[in-house]
Amino acid sequence: MSVRLILNDRAIARGQVGDLPGLPPAVAIVYPKEGGPFEVERVRTRTERWFGRGRPCYVVDLSDHRRRANVTKTPLTCKDGGHRFQATVDVGFRVHDPVAVVARNVRDALAVVYGYLTDRIRLCAARFAITEAMAAQLAINQELDREILLPEGIAIYHCKVQMEPDAAAAQYIRDLEDARRRARLGVHQHEAKLSEARSEEEIEDLRAAARRRREAEERAVLAGGTLDFERLIREHLVRHPEDTSQALAQLTQLRAAEATQHEIRDQRHVEMVKYLIERGVVREVDLPGLRQGVLGPSAEGTGVSGVLERPDAGTAPSFSSGVVPQLPDYSASAPASAQAGGAVQWGGGSAAAASAPPNGLIPVYLVLDTSTESSGCLTDLQNMLRSVQTALASSPDVAAAVRLSVITYADGADVVLPLTQVSWRTGVPGLSVAPGCRYRPVLRRLQELVPLETERLKEQVPRVLRPVVFFLAVGEAEDDAEWPAAHADLMAHTYHPHLVACGVGRGRARAVQRLASRPELGVVAVDGADTAQSVVQFSVLVQQTLLHLGRSALAGRMELRLDCPQGLRPVAGE
Repeated sequence: MSVRLILNDRAIARGQVGDLPGLPPAVAIVYPKEGGPFEVERVRTRTERWFGRGRPCYVVDLSDHRRRANVTKTPLTCKDGGHRFQATVDVGFRVHDPVAVVARNVRDALAVVYGYLTDRIRLCAARFAITEAMAAQLAINQELDREILLPEGIAIYHCKVQMEPDAAAAQYIRDLEDARRRARLGVHQHEAKLSEARSEEEIEDLRAAARRRREAEERAVLAGGTLDFERLIREHLVRHPEDTSQALAQLTQLRAAEATQHEIRDQRHVEMVKYLIERGVVREVDLPGLRQGVLGPSAEGTGVSGVLERPDAGTAPSFSSGVVPQLPDYSASAPASAQAGGAVQWGGGSAAAASAPPNGLIPVYLVLDTSTESSGCLTDLQNMLRSVQTALASSPDVAAAVRLSVITYADGADVVLPLTQVSWRTGVPGLSVAPGCRYRPVLRRLQELVPLETERLKEQVPRVLRPVVFFLAVGEAEDDAEWPAAHADLMAHTYHPHLVACGVGRGRARAVQRLASRPELGVVAVDGADTAQSVVQFSVLVQQTLLHLGRSALAGRMELRLDCPQGLRPVAGE
């Protein structure tokens, strides 16, 4: 689909203009001018010479055009570099300079208009997060809410852009919002359960306190007199009057048992007195004193003499079953360490074995330029580190095969993140700008760290693949005559790394060619690209390459391949 503004493919005679098919009502006639490029036909006075009917000319459409289209070919990457917007453009345009249209031979107006608009929309989208589609839409519409005169002679008099996340980003936002809702709901549910538990606990405390108070009152009442069986029955009838018949039966049984005991006791007294008299132990005259002194007052009035009963001292108490139960011996089932007085390890005596390492482990060093020239993209560098952490932490299998270190350089070199396995708990280091820009210190630091840390990893895992260095160059090196020697020493070591170099800014192609360990591992930003946007594209490059490296390491091989995103280009052919 296209919009033609020059209605004739080649110059025709002025008299043939009316024969053109579909001629719009508003056109401009443009003639090649003697001694000059072109001239537009206008009303002339009597003294001025009119162009002849045979003079060759071009016919330019001056009418208004409105089009609506979706931006699909140009990726509208958001601020984090990992998600994209999609845009729908409603645009109106017309010719404001027919001479410029003919001079630039503008055959398709849509290519010019859409090319300008997609460029502006892409730069605007890179300033906003994927969740800020409405803010991005408002910003781009405010920027385009004016008449825009393009150098090709076309005027954009109307433009409205609708921005929204693409399908993948929209699903990500839905999942994120769903997780937030679940988290908020979980907090409310947790608070409700806590409140319910506290309420139940307070109610139970009140019930327990009331129960203890009643029990104390009952004990106080019972402590006021002698506690016997008859009183217990009375107390029971106070609380359970429905058990009266059963209580009377128990009282009858109690009285009968007491009478039987009295009869047995009296009989024993009589038999004992008879025995003592027969043996000559006591005399008849001693019986009143014996009753009073030995049997006590209870012997009086019984009508018989008191009797002493001699218990059998040789009788020992015994259990009714005749068997003493044996307690179980738990000493045999206790751990040996406990029997010996040592510490007991519950749940197993040995710790779980460490998980087996992957088939290959790759040390990766992310070298970032924090010189003064990178101050405009420092926030994007910080966001890049967060995006790299998200990419690795979201793929635990890949993160297990990668060890990442972050080094910054300006006038010197600083290790802001030692070599580590990245997870959600890994702290993202903060970055700060420093004066100076020298490559030699950071190359010397790599020469120290790479062999040392590779040897240490080889002691921990069976196989360590060759290290990979991502080197971002923003500023121009102040030690251009010194750093190549340090680079050569690094590349000459047994554990020399694969060095991927990325240059951002003017004149970085030569430095990138010299830094990259192989020509195909050097990339630079396209001409005229914004520095911050180029850093975002470098972040995309690093994330894609890291994920591919980790998956290849899990398969036991080393595959380093660069897929340049839009905004970066390889320098191998230069």
